[in-house]
Amino acid sequence: MRIIVVGAGNVGKELVSRLSKEGHDIVVVDSSEKRLKEFIDRHDVMGISGNGADFDVLEEAGVNTADLFVACTPRDELNILCSLVAKKLGAKDTVARVRSPEYFELFKEHDLGLSVMVNPEFEMAREIASALKYLSAIRIETFAGGKVSLAEVKVTAESGLGGLELKNLKSRFSVKLLVCAVEREDGNVYIPRGNFTLKERDTVYVVTDSGDIGTFFKEIAGARLMKRVMIAGGGRISYYLARALGKMGVKVKIIESDEQKCKVLSEELPKAEIIFGDASDHELLLEEGLKRTDAFVSLCTLDEQNIILSLYAREKGAKKVIARVEKSTYYELLQDSGVDSIVSSKAITADLIARYARSRSGARSGGSVKKLIRIMNDRAETLEFNVESSFKALDTPLKDVQLQDNVLIATIIRDGEVFIPDGDSVIKQGDSVLAVTTNEYTDELNDLVK
Repeated sequence: MRIIVVGAGNVGKELVSRLSKEGHDIVVVDSSEKRLKEFIDRHDVMGISGNGADFDVLEEAGVNTADLFVACTPRDELNILCSLVAKKLGAKDTVARVRSPEYFELFKEHDLGLSVMVNPEFEMAREIASALKYLSAIRIETFAGGKVSLAEVKVTAESGLGGLELKNLKSRFSVKLLVCAVEREDGNVYIPRGNFTLKERDTVYVVTDSGDIGTFFKEIAGARLMKRVMIAGGGRISYYLARALGKMGVKVKIIESDEQKCKVLSEELPKAEIIFGDASDHELLLEEGLKRTDAFVSLCTLDEQNIILSLYAREKGAKKVIARVEKSTYYELLQDSGVDSIVSSKAITADLIARYARSRSGARSGGSVKKLIRIMNDRAETLEFNVESSFKALDTPLKDVQLQDNVLIATIIRDGEVFIPDGDSVIKQGDSVLAVTTNEYTDELNDLVK
């Protein structure tokens, strides 16, 4: 694909890093020649200096032949304008990063010419909210229009999963589910088979019908629903998160040091408790019930502050801790820190756009990627495919299909019904299929078959 990326900031860096590895023809546009030089030196891309909304600049970038145009500068207005102009000049698909709630709602409700709009704060809040639904969940993603859930869970002494051989899953749980990927404490990643045995401290990914996900968590020893969440920082992410948690019946307390922000949040979030104060004041956190909260989410501006607050919250007994950390260099340091989840707006934004690019690229063989989620620190992928007539294993029992190494067919969705497949299951034209693989850059269903 020919892809034009306007904006060489943090999101642009993350996005180009991912897209360039997939072999796309990429042009980066930015007003800073210094940032462009860094891109060109690090990646096999072309750089053009100038305003991404300027006709001559876009023409030089070859916008009329672009398969995908992405605007991810820090300015919403520029991103929107760039994308609209690019669409008018012939770009096939346009993606704009839009952070303002007002613009986001406007363009979401009305078809004003953007192919896709990505709101980093909204997406981060959505991801955090899914992880907060159940105390034992690290992350929950949905596929097939919400019919299938993929849950990331840590195997602990309380979970009752340690020592479980996967072929015994049916007798352990009352609902059908599949463990589709496992990451060991030593960093090794597995696409497991029936004779695989789970160990304490494993990170496992479980696929099941979304209607059964609640039962799965109830049947894990010690698992229970979230009731109280404390949030440090009252920015846009906190606003979206509090709104989502309120709909789930969770009591939310936000601590914010800006008095004006507190007033606005109090008006917009009548069900949440807004505290005017400094979240780095440990005595204030204790007074506001840190020890009694089910989860503590640190969403302040500085990574370092979020890390320190999260570690303190864990020490004081918060049952679940989530921190916003944008610098990837901190991720490895936090692996065994006690912080349950680390979230990054730039990573989430780049991931969403990269998924969209993968779903739109080239001709398909057997079926197209409908949705893609990278798991296990980007070392495995969960892909949802639409099955087409060109799939070379149609109507063949899976026990007779030779899949590529490190590939697992996790679910089959047919006429709205979710199946956890076995060896006798077949894939039919019109199905949706969920597959998990550690093989890189799979974008065609036939790529999964030998």
